Amino acid sequence: MATQLHPVKVDSQKRIVPSGSPGRVAFWRVTLGKRITGTKKHRRFFKTYAEAKDFVDSCVVARAVQGKEAFSIPQNLRVEAMECAKKLEVVGVTLTAAVDYYLRNALPVGGIRLFSNVCNEFIVSRRAMNCKPKTLVQYQSYIRILCEEFGKMKMTEVKRQDIEDWLSESEWSSRTRKNYLVTLTTLFNFGCGREYCTTNPAALIERPILDQRPPGILSVKQALELLKKALETDSEMVSGIAVGLFAGLRRSEICALDWSEINLATQEIEVKGIKAKTRQRRIVSIADNLLEWLRPYQRQSGSVAPTVDAFGQRLKDLSMAIKIKDWPHNALRHSMGSYFYEKHKSENLTAAEMGNTPAVVHKHYRTMVNRNDANEYWNIRPDSALKNTPSATCSPQKTAERPVPTSMSENGSDSEPFNA
Repeated sequence: MATQLHPVKVDSQKRIVPSGSPGRVAFWRVTLGKRITGTKKHRRFFKTYAEAKDFVDSCVVARAVQGKEAFSIPQNLRVEAMECAKKLEVVGVTLTAAVDYYLRNALPVGGIRLFSNVCNEFIVSRRAMNCKPKTLVQYQSYIRILCEEFGKMKMTEVKRQDIEDWLSESEWSSRTRKNYLVTLTTLFNFGCGREYCTTNPAALIERPILDQRPPGILSVKQALELLKKALETDSEMVSGIAVGLFAGLRRSEICALDWSEINLATQEIEVKGIKAKTRQRRIVSIADNLLEWLRPYQRQSGSVAPTVDAFGQRLKDLSMAIKIKDWPHNALRHSMGSYFYEKHKSENLTAAEMGNTPAVVHKHYRTMVNRNDANEYWNIRPDSALKNTPSATCSPQKTAERPVPTSMSENGSDSEPFNA
């Protein structure tokens, strides 16, 4: 083998320079014949004898180990593979592993998808899963902002550093940054599930630490003034506000509540599963003072309160009218939870009424109010709010002129609400 493979001197025209000839040697040529390659003849030129000799030695080894198959790979590809292998050796990775990684990430099994396209698929999938309308609205709100930054990038191109840089440049609060991270993590998990990407760059980014703040509640005086102002200026809001303050329904549940789901005879409110945030049906007790607030407005059927958006705006107007500058988030429900727990001292009972868990009650509603305030709160009644209120402005909405039935139907409508 060695006698058949040896470098030969050639000039600039690549002609052989005979031994002892004064001609200038420009290259060293190595020829691999068909008996060696098994296919066609290969010929290589080198500027130095050392390079040519190294090539000859490598060919001898390859021929001994792999036979003629070693020469079925084009020379330039073999050289490139050797160079790549040397680079990968530094980090302890094989050429095969590098190729596999590239194919998984650059050419994912599910195909190449733009970030914006995956977001659209995600919304469609969540709608098919029957997510609540407000959940979809929240997703769409976050996704709209995310697509402004990453929409035109491929899913496989978005890296952890891109996300961290984007968040660091924002002036959002810690809670907002956390919400975007959670949304990104959910989107990339969805992409991984459909094999559009193999890794989730958002999953390992540390979430901002949020300060735990107690839920904002209304004082007894504020709750009374709110109901009084509703009686004076917006009687259509009275029932909804009272249900929020004394039954603790979420705003979406209040606005989806039908009078047919309120039974004053048994003092119970049915929150249907389709209308509850948790999708779990529950029965909420009607306290004695709430009974007095609801009785003048009782109807056989129909909405108890305006739509969610209208309810929120009109509640804001009422709060401004009684000079509550900073309206606490979810103030009606949080107030009920705090005063109810202080009255009954039972996490399980409070959780059952509010439709959450004892752990949530323990975390948010313990020691928020004192015993005296709780007693006053559950004695807020229409007669106390009607003091000094002009009788012409405190009458219920027109439906109050209807005869009051002695009992209420337990059948309710299946309208589609959602709210946190």
